[in-house]
Amino acid sequence: MARGPLSILAVLLLTAPAFAQENSDMQARRLLDDGRAYWAQGKFKQALDNFNIIVESFPGTSSIGQALIEIGRYRMEVEGDVEKARASFEQVAKQYSQSDGAPGAYYYLGLLILNRANSVADLDDALAQFTRVQNLYPTKSDWVSKALQASGLVYRKAGKYAEAVDVNIGHTMALLGDPRQAMEEFQQVRNRFPDSEWSARALERITALYRLHGAGKPAFTLDPGFVAGAGDLLKDVRAILMAPTGALWIASDKTKSALPVDAAGKAGAGLAGEDLRALSLSPRGVVIVAAKTAVRFGPKDLRSFSIPSDKPGVPEALDRILSATVTPGGMVLVADEKRNKVYRFDAAYEWKGFFPDKDAKERQITRMLVDGEGGIVCLDRAEKTVRVFDETGKVLRTLGPGGFRKPVDVAVDPFRNAYVADEEAGVLVFDPAGQLLTILAAPEMKRPKALTLDATGAVLVYDERAEKVLRFK
Repeated sequence: MARGPLSILAVLLLTAPAFAQENSDMQARRLLDDGRAYWAQGKFKQALDNFNIIVESFPGTSSIGQALIEIGRYRMEVEGDVEKARASFEQVAKQYSQSDGAPGAYYYLGLLILNRANSVADLDDALAQFTRVQNLYPTKSDWVSKALQASGLVYRKAGKYAEAVDVNIGHTMALLGDPRQAMEEFQQVRNRFPDSEWSARALERITALYRLHGAGKPAFTLDPGFVAGAGDLLKDVRAILMAPTGALWIASDKTKSALPVDAAGKAGAGLAGEDLRALSLSPRGVVIVAAKTAVRFGPKDLRSFSIPSDKPGVPEALDRILSATVTPGGMVLVADEKRNKVYRFDAAYEWKGFFPDKDAKERQITRMLVDGEGGIVCLDRAEKTVRVFDETGKVLRTLGPGGFRKPVDVAVDPFRNAYVADEEAGVLVFDPAGQLLTILAAPEMKRPKALTLDATGAVLVYDERAEKVLRFK
């Protein structure tokens, strides 16, 4: 629905006397409140005029994000134009991620996906958006309660009823810093739905939380019966990764491959690669293998990457790759050792710029992964820090450099606790606020080189000197 300059002028002329005594933020807020009042009265066109004026005349005010949300609502609910609605919500998520409108943007993006969901993948995408609201924003926000309700809709649409909702509540309580209440919620799932698939998942979460919070202080003990891999597979190991299937992937330069090992110790079909560097998971559970000159996304998709060079029209191949991952939004990130940069590529593997900052600061990122909230976790070997970014490049959390000596790997559990393997210090465990919970430094662990976590929160560490994977439960 078009809106001409005369309608904008009319609104401005009518409100000019009131605006004369107000600063820009106050004017924008007044327009926003009036627009919402028009909306409540069913005067949608007048409401849209107000919201558009904020976007066009007051883009630097704190109301811009919320105005774009309301415009998106208009496109979605009045015009029925899903693509225009999505564009408004994505603009808030990308350009105004720190505004009051950001949680609303993620909520509505999830709702757009849910409304047209016809596959498990669609439902997972919708749930990821709702979970992001719950994870990133304060409980007092109205958007959190809306996101919780919408998560319930996802579960019901998937045919996973009350038990799934209860699991989600327990998970949320843990993220909000109440592990004991979370454990009680998970136990309720086990009591009420002992035969459901969610009962086993709830037990895993209880185990993980109890290990960190149940005995007053974190407690890990070596599992003497654990064996994973054998022979050359455990030589020159560059990375390990626990997949959602329960298989432990081991990337070995000796075997020139990354192989999955099941709970019985049997190796499955692997992914070949020369000079392996790192492993990660895509948001949909695809194993990503970063090698020196290329990145493999699952068994069939092998990609090399190029960036613009100093010579116009002549691309430069990335031939010293350190790590790679895929963000929830589909962005591919590749860290390069030659220039110490992280490059952004789109879903078609076309170069789009640097990450996370526009000034392309040097970063020696040896590990990248995406945590449960969609945060992009980066271990900088040179700076001895771990930083978590959102997709816009905003820093969510920072660990280090204090306490780190030679950090080599990082993993994050579902509750945002971070585990950092340090060649000299052992495994350092941090809570979501960045406080050190414990240091895992058993005599059997002489030089940790890689680590991952299983579903119960047990820590799996590859020890370079022992040439074996140790499990601490």
